[in-house]
Amino acid sequence: MKINVFIFTSQTNKKPMISHKNPQLIDARVTLHKWLSLATAIIVLFFSLLNIVALNQPSLGFVEGGFGLLNLYFYHQAQQGKMQSWHSHILIASLTITISYAVYTADLRAGSAYWLLVLPPLYCLLTGSKRGLFYTIALSLPAIAILFIKSDPENYLGYRSVINFVLAYFLSYVICYLYENQYTTRDITLQKMAFQDPLTGAKNRHALKLFFEEFNKKPIDPFLGEPQETHLLIVDIDYFKSVNDEFGHDVGDSVLIEITELLHYYTDNDQVYRIGGEEFLIVLQKHDGKQAFSFAETIRRNIENSVFRYHQQNIKITVSIGIAQLNKGQTFKEFFKVADKNLYSAKNKGRNLVHHDTMNISEAM
Repeated sequence: MKINVFIFTSQTNKKPMISHKNPQLIDARVTLHKWLSLATAIIVLFFSLLNIVALNQPSLGFVEGGFGLLNLYFYHQAQQGKMQSWHSHILIASLTITISYAVYTADLRAGSAYWLLVLPPLYCLLTGSKRGLFYTIALSLPAIAILFIKSDPENYLGYRSVINFVLAYFLSYVICYLYENQYTTRDITLQKMAFQDPLTGAKNRHALKLFFEEFNKKPIDPFLGEPQETHLLIVDIDYFKSVNDEFGHDVGDSVLIEITELLHYYTDNDQVYRIGGEEFLIVLQKHDGKQAFSFAETIRRNIENSVFRYHQQNIKITVSIGIAQLNKGQTFKEFFKVADKNLYSAKNKGRNLVHHDTMNISEAM
């Protein structure tokens, strides 16, 4: 059974989005940065002492020593939970300069060039695939020049060294890129399964609980003055059971999908949640009470003025909306009790209404 739904309001193809920020991948990068800083510091400081004391290469030794101490500092900052984004870039720069300088100054027979193969995976893991590819290509040019110049020119060994290096160098990046891309794709799929309503594409209750946890963890910025208000709207479709009873659940599902698209259209973020059969919740950040009420009224009027057409019949849909302000420290259960009370106040007043504790109920036009 096919349903054609026509909504006489502005439409868009905007779809609910799932964040591509992978928390597990971010944690992995932080952990990698921390322990790589420590391991690099130990290795570089060892070679620093070796070059200064045993190999009579003080210039290289002092360069390595400086970067080794810097990496110890990064490790300490990461241990204290004070890691900054620029730390990773400096860590990468220190590794790149140290290895490149070692390759440039040392005899290739010592094997220092092998360390170049470690850099592409680290670029990819620490900075992401796109920026990592840029760093990989940027380093390859001077590395190839150094290898070609310092290779034994007899029997075309210079060309053979460069070809083998380029193949191994970029293959190490490709392997890391494929692994990270597969990991990210799988994580996005799992996020959709865990935090997205499979019918409508809206976020679900699990995602809403995560929002509450993050909201309560976020510190208040004392420099912003009064904290900006956050309001949540509970949107409930009036008499939705009668739609299912009269037209069938397939039609009811189509109406839910169209309502979700309409809510996303009027909401300038992806904070639309389906929290029940025909109940939705919208997060409004940086909205005071009057702005939240006006926003809810816009949604209510547009849904009321929309027409859902099934065959030759028009299906009229209205919604009741309850508004509640979200306060710091408020649990999901506490908030939901207040918002639900406002929603049922709107229902008891005749439906197709917006209700807020601090404002008058808006009568339907």
